[in-house]
Amino acid sequence: MAINYDKYLYSTGTHYISNSGSDENGGTHGGKAGDQTGKEWQLKPWYKRPWTVVLRYPDQTVALKIAELGIAAALNNAIGYDQYQRATYWTQLKAAGYDPSKITTPCEEDCTAGVTANVRACGYIFGIPALQALDTSGTRSSNMRSRFVKAGFKALTASKYLNSGKYLFPGDILLYENHHAATNVTCGTAVRDEWHPGKITPTVYELGDRDLKKGDSGPDVKELQEDLKSLGYDFPHYGCDGDFGSETETNVKGFQRVSGLEPTGVFDHKSYEALLSVMGGYVLITGNSVNVRSGPSKECKSLGVVHKGDKLPFGGLINEENGWYMVDYQLANGWVSPKYSELVEGKA
Repeated sequence: MAINYDKYLYSTGTHYISNSGSDENGGTHGGKAGDQTGKEWQLKPWYKRPWTVVLRYPDQTVALKIAELGIAAALNNAIGYDQYQRATYWTQLKAAGYDPSKITTPCEEDCTAGVTANVRACGYIFGIPALQALDTSGTRSSNMRSRFVKAGFKALTASKYLNSGKYLFPGDILLYENHHAATNVTCGTAVRDEWHPGKITPTVYELGDRDLKKGDSGPDVKELQEDLKSLGYDFPHYGCDGDFGSETETNVKGFQRVSGLEPTGVFDHKSYEALLSVMGGYVLITGNSVNVRSGPSKECKSLGVVHKGDKLPFGGLINEENGWYMVDYQLANGWVSPKYSELVEGKA
């Protein structure tokens, strides 16, 4: 069948995704092979699932093909939904030369098996071993992120990617972990001037777009380092160089502790939200020699002494009774008196 892909890729009205979610009976298995309703695998308007991550392949030519395969599969009613027969789509896709529009034997998939089969097919179309190696049968919504990232996809977690289609490229994979997956089809209205199939466009991350861990690098790492430094964290050896090394990992753990998060050293979305909430300031020491105490009182144990001009990361709490500030001190929560310090708004 001839398909007008541009109708869906560059739609000026509906923002389409390629989505499968149930069989003809509204269940997960037990129906007939193929799509009896036209809705087992369909093109439908973008909706908020909610999505927890968007998986993006950096080569836009490959991403375009992922989107086209998603369109073709959704329009072919030989392809239906059944979790118990989820591998039969891949079998027929291979037999059809990796073109879903040419499948004539009724077959089944489910949301993750269908998406993975199409991405895997692109591995054979473009000769990309990492995509060819994706496990069609074993990939689930619970492990799709890790498997796709290992295969070369980038994980985007900023809210702008999750809450609308405006910033999505064709071929982006929408994932609601432990629940659902779908393929974005339409190029978002806010990024159409950034969509250039035919060449590899490196993904430039803003802080919050992805989880950051040791070994990562880029402008978002540098921004994280600068933000942490503005809150009083020290980078004595390497500075804010944009490389996530041991020094950055230690500071992230310290920030997580003072924010009440598990100190994993991975700057995830919860850490990003915590950073946004405390970027309102740091505590500037104004006294000559000031005790940092274990609680908001001079009767509490001294954890150490800081000096005039020192900047301590603000812990986000001010004691209602006496105005003492919670701070991060030596990777632990401490308190300083407002008599000898002041809360400074904004970055250092």
